[in-house]
Amino acid sequence: MKRDVLSEEYYDEVCRVIGDAAIVLSESGHNTSRDILAKLLVRTRHERTDADRDEQKVLEHAIRLIKPD
Repeated sequence: MKRDVLSEEYYDEVCRVIGDAAIVLSESGHNTSRDILAKLLVRTRHERTDADRDEQKVLEHAIRLIKPD
């Protein structure tokens, strides 16, 4: 996913979500590799099925952005 696909504000929110996930993993002593971050974000998306559509979209974009090739 390229940065220009998202608006500046939306991109910032996606990056914040990824950063928050990395901080939580790091503070817990876990690996912060792209694969681990992607798995955490996928699990979070599944656990928040009742979240509003914007939150779900941010998580989906974050997963696509961080997911290893």
